[in-house]
Amino acid sequence: MDETFTTTSNLLTNKAKVNEELQENLEGDELMFYHSLRADLDLLERNPKLQTIHYILDYSKSFR
Repeated sequence: MDETFTTTSNLLTNKAKVNEELQENLEGDELMFYHSLRADLDLLERNPKLQTIHYILDYSKSFR
């Protein structure tokens, strides 16, 4: 019998590693474009309250 599994690799939680890997893979124009958008992208990041997450989950469960 074969054993199968999926490795869990969540790079989004380690921002430093994501930034480092992203910059290694970018070249010239792409790197300039990334740096011009980086500040705007950081503004889009949200940290909702735990209560808000529970409201959303409860709402989605009501449709089951």
